[in-house]
Amino acid sequence: MTIPAANALLSDGGYGLWVERSAHGTLRLSGAGAGAGLPLGGEPNWSDLYRALIRLRRTRRVFDPAWLHRLTRSLTADRGAGGSVPLPADRLDLLTSAQRQLAEDCLAAVTGPNRSVPFPAEQITVSGPERTVQLQATGPRERALRQLRGWERLSSIVESDPDLRMHCATLPVPAAVVDTATGSAALTRITEPAPAHPTHPGGTIAADLSTLLHPGNDGAPGLLRVVLDNRFERREDQLEYFLERFVRPLLRAFRLALDAHRIGLFALDETGVAFELSPELQATGRIVLTDYLRVSHEPTRAEVATGVRALVATLDELSAAFSQLDAGQRESRVRRAVDRVIAEELRYLAPHTAELLSGEQPLRYYAHTVPESQDAVLKSVLDRVQQRTRRRRWDGRLPQPAVIIDLGLCGLVPLQRVLDAARAVSGPRPGAPEGILELAGPGALPVLPTHSTGAWRNFVELSGLGKRYPTVDWNEVHADFVRAFLARPREKLRTDSVNAGLARFVWDVRDAGGRVVFCSGHRERFREPTEEVLAAAGVPDATLVCLPEDGGRPRSELKVAKLRELGELDVVAVFDDEPANRIAMTKEFGEALAIAVEVPGLATERPPDQPVVDAEAVIATFETTPRPAARIGPRLSNTHSLEELQIGALRKNRLAQHWAVHLTEQESRAILHSVLADVDRAAARTGRGAAAKFGIDDRSAPEQVLAAMHHVFTRKQFIKGSRSHYQPADLRRDAGPFVRRGEPVEVVLLGFPVKQCLNRLKAAGPLPDFAEFGGMARLRELQRAVSAVYPPGLHFNILTDGRHFRSRPHAITEAYQKKLREYVDLVGIGDRTTVADIDTVAEQRLGPGLPKERIALIGRYRQMLAESLSRFDITDNPLRTLERVHLHTATMTGFRPQIIGLFREILMSLVYSVPVVVPPGTDRLEWSTVVYADIYNLADRSVSAKVRQARCAVLRRAWHAVVRYLATMQVDEEFGYERMFPNRVRLTLSAVREGCLGFTYLGGSGLLPWQGTGVLDARGNVAVDFAISLLDQGFVPVYSPLLGPRQPWLMVPAQRTHLTGPAGAAVPAQRVASTPPGIRLDPDFAARARLRRK
Repeated sequence: MTIPAANALLSDGGYGLWVERSAHGTLRLSGAGAGAGLPLGGEPNWSDLYRALIRLRRTRRVFDPAWLHRLTRSLTADRGAGGSVPLPADRLDLLTSAQRQLAEDCLAAVTGPNRSVPFPAEQITVSGPERTVQLQATGPRERALRQLRGWERLSSIVESDPDLRMHCATLPVPAAVVDTATGSAALTRITEPAPAHPTHPGGTIAADLSTLLHPGNDGAPGLLRVVLDNRFERREDQLEYFLERFVRPLLRAFRLALDAHRIGLFALDETGVAFELSPELQATGRIVLTDYLRVSHEPTRAEVATGVRALVATLDELSAAFSQLDAGQRESRVRRAVDRVIAEELRYLAPHTAELLSGEQPLRYYAHTVPESQDAVLKSVLDRVQQRTRRRRWDGRLPQPAVIIDLGLCGLVPLQRVLDAARAVSGPRPGAPEGILELAGPGALPVLPTHSTGAWRNFVELSGLGKRYPTVDWNEVHADFVRAFLARPREKLRTDSVNAGLARFVWDVRDAGGRVVFCSGHRERFREPTEEVLAAAGVPDATLVCLPEDGGRPRSELKVAKLRELGELDVVAVFDDEPANRIAMTKEFGEALAIAVEVPGLATERPPDQPVVDAEAVIATFETTPRPAARIGPRLSNTHSLEELQIGALRKNRLAQHWAVHLTEQESRAILHSVLADVDRAAARTGRGAAAKFGIDDRSAPEQVLAAMHHVFTRKQFIKGSRSHYQPADLRRDAGPFVRRGEPVEVVLLGFPVKQCLNRLKAAGPLPDFAEFGGMARLRELQRAVSAVYPPGLHFNILTDGRHFRSRPHAITEAYQKKLREYVDLVGIGDRTTVADIDTVAEQRLGPGLPKERIALIGRYRQMLAESLSRFDITDNPLRTLERVHLHTATMTGFRPQIIGLFREILMSLVYSVPVVVPPGTDRLEWSTVVYADIYNLADRSVSAKVRQARCAVLRRAWHAVVRYLATMQVDEEFGYERMFPNRVRLTLSAVREGCLGFTYLGGSGLLPWQGTGVLDARGNVAVDFAISLLDQGFVPVYSPLLGPRQPWLMVPAQRTHLTGPAGAAVPAQRVASTPPGIRLDPDFAARARLRRK
C-alpha cells in the first residue's frame, strides 16, 4: 500500500482522513476524529488501513458501484468464465418485474454501442459509472419469469418487515433478457444488496459462501479470517462474533420468513445465499439471498425438509471453516455453540411453523412451540391467582391462593424409568420368541408406555405393537413393565426430570401472590429424592405432600386428606394426569379449575380423538410464551419488575443498534413540541373543567379554590392509587396556608437517582432520557392545570436521591442532575422547579451538622442489621433464606416495623439493579441475560460454574445494598426527612397510603422514568419499559443531539421507521458524502407523540 493509493481511496470514499508519514518515519492515519494520528506501522497493507478505519468507526460515504465491483473482484476471481455472445436488439425480448424503470435502466447499463447485449454462457458482470449489472444464464424463459416473480414477492416482504430486513437482503433481479431465437434467458442482477444497509452509505457487497471460505495460503478460510479480525470490539469473543454475524442471521431469517410470512427460504446453500460485507470488510449481520426459485410460498413439510437440509449443510460448512481458523477452537465446541443458537432461534415458534418442522429433517428436534390453548390456560390460572391475591389484600383473613400440581406424569416426567422398563420387558416371551424388538429400542416408538392401566391399552394400539404381536399377552407385559418401572424407587426417582416450564410457572404463581403445592403419589419415605429432583430443576423449598406409609384407601382420597392437613386452602387450579384425582380434588375444592396434563410422547388414558370430560382444559407442559402473539405487533411489557419477564427467553436483537434512528436537533425539538402542545391542550381542558365545576373566579374563597385544586390533582392522568387516599381535607392541610397567602404551593417529589443501567437489561446508559423528559412534561401539565384555578400555581421541589440510599460516583449523579435540569428548562418550568440533592436540602433545612451525624448513625444501624442477619447466607437456597429472614425481621427490635419488614421485598427489587461483573470479551447484555435468567437458581447445572458464581455475587451485592438501604430509611425517619417542608403537597410515587397523594409521571406504566428506557409505543404514547423487552418486541434505538451519541434518547417500533431515500426504492441509489446515512422516523408518527391520559 502506497501513500498516494491510500489517500486516493480515502478521498474518493469521503472518509475525511488521509495517510501521512510521521516524524519517526512510520505511517499514520490523520484527520478529524483521529487525534494526533492513528499509527499504521512502517509498511502497512490494506488490511491495516481498514482496521484503523474500523477503530475510528469510519465507513465509506460515497457510493460508487464500479469501486464496489473492483472490491468484489479483488476477493475472488470473476466468474465470467465461458464468455458471452452479442445478442442483437432484434433477437432480444425484455422480461420485466414490477420495477419497470429499474429493469430498463439495467438493460441500458448492459447495452453496447451497437445496441447489442452480451448474452452470457454462464455469468458476466458489466460495470458502469451508474450501475453494475450481472448477467446470469438461467435457462428457459419460464425459469426466468419464476425468478423475477420470486424476487418481487420476497423483496416486498423484506422491505416491509423491519425485523426481517435487519437480517436479510436480496440481490435484485428486476429484468431478464431472452434470446428469441433459442428461448434461453439471462437474468440482469444488480450486485448491491437491497434494501441498502443504513450504516453504510457507500454501499455494501455480497460475498458468497465459496468466496468467504476460500482457502488462503495456510489452507484456512482467508476472507473469513479477515472479516473476523475486522470486528470493532477486538475484545469481543471471536466465536460469539461469528455466531452473531453468520450463524444467527441464517436461522433468524429462515424462522422469520416461515413464522411471520409463511414463506420458505430454501436456497440457503452455496448457490443461493451470500453474506453482506461493508467496504471495510466488516460483517453487517445480514444474509443476501440470490436464488428466488427456491423461495416457496405456503410450503409443504417435504419442501421444508429439503430447505432445512440446505440450511444445515451451510451451517456445517461455516462451523468447520471457523474451526480451522483457531487451533484453540475445537470443532466440537463450535458445534455445541451453533447448536445453542439453533435451539434459541427455534424456540417459541408459531404452531404452524413447528408443524412444518416436524418432518424427517435434521432440525426437527429443535423445533419448539407452545400451543395457544395451553398458553391461554396457564395465563388464566395466573390471572385468577392475582385476583384472589387482591381480594386477600382487602381481607387478611382469607387464605393464600394455591395451585395444586400432581408430580407423577405431570410435574415430573419419569422418562428414563420408562425407557429402562421398556427395555427390561423386551426379551423373548410367548407370542414373540425373538423378543419385542421395538421395546428394546423404545426411542423410535411413536409413543411411549406408562404404568397406568388405561394408558397401557392406548399405548399398545397407538404404537402398532398389538397388530405386530397379536398373540402376546399384553396384560402380562404390562405387569412386568410396572414391576420394572417401580423397582429400586429411591435410586431411580433421582433420574426423573421436571416437566418443561414447571420452575418458571411455580415462580409466576409465587410472584402473583400464590403458592404451589406438589402432590406426590409416593410414600413419605421417598420425599428426599423427590425434593432433590425439584431443587436441581430450580424449584427449591417447594411444599410437597406425600402419601402416608399406612394408607389403605384410594390414592385420590389420600391426597385430599393430606391437603386438608395443610389447613384452609384457597385452591385456584388442580393439575393432574389422572381423572380420579381431578374429580376428587374439585369435589373437595369447589372453585378450583381442573386441568388435565398429558406429557408429550407418553401414552395417556384418553384416546386422542376423545374429549376430556372432567377437566376445563388439557396442557402438555407448563410453558407459557414469553411474548404476545406476533400478529399483535410490538407492544410494551406492562410489567413492574424484571422478575415478571422470562428474561432467558427474550431475544436481544443486537443488530437493532445498526438500524437505529439518528435524529437531527430540529427533528428532536419537533417531537418535544408535539408532546408539549398536547400537554398544554390537556391542561387547558382540565383547568377549564375544574373552573366551571367549582365556579372559580377572581373572588373565589380559599376553600372553593382548594376544592378545585383537589379536583385537578386527582384527575386520572395525575393520580396513582385510589382517590380515597387523598381527601379534600388532606389538601387543605397541605396547601391551605399557601392559598390563603396567595403563594405558589410547594410540591415535593423524591426520586430521579440515575438511570438503572448497570446490567443493560433496563436501560443502556446512566443519563435521563425521553422518559424523564415525559415526567417533566407531566409536571408542566399539572402546573398549567392548577394555574387555571389558582394563578400562583405550584413550585416543584425535586429531591434527587442518587447518592442517598446507595454509593455512586459523584460524576454520574451530577451528570444525571444536569441533564434533568435541562429537561426542566426545555418544558418551560425552570422558574417553578428546584432540582437538588435530598441530602443537600436536608442540611439546609435540618441543620449544618446533619451529614456527619447521619453517616455515623447509618453506620451503626448497618452494623446492627448485619450482625442480626449474620447467620443467614443469601447464597444458600436464596428463596428459602429470604422467607426465613422475613420471619426473623418480624421479631427484630431497634428498627421500625414498617421499615425492617421490607427486607425481602426490597432485595427482590434491588437484585435487578446492582452491578454485574462481566467476563472479558463478553457482551454485557448477553451476560446479564444468562445471569438473570434464573437468578435464584444457584444449583442450575444447565449453565457454567462462572454463571452460578456470578449469580452468587449479584445476590451478595443486593444483600449488602438492602442493609444500607434499610439503615438509611431508619435514619431518615429519625431525622424527620419527611418533615423538611412544614407545608407541602407530597407526591408519592409508590406505596400509596392514606393521606398521601399518589402521582404517576407516565400514566399506564408500572415503572418510574429512571427504572427503564424511554419509548414511544405503537400509538405514539410516551412510556417507559425495560430495554431487554423492547429489543425482544422489535423496538429500535433513537439517538438525539439532546442526549448525545452514547445512549439512546428513546426507542420506537421498527415499523415506525423507514430507510433514507425515495419511498419504495428497491436498490441503492447514487449517493454522495453529504447524504445522511441511516433510518428516519416516520414524521406522522413523530407528530403524534404525546403523554397518556390515564
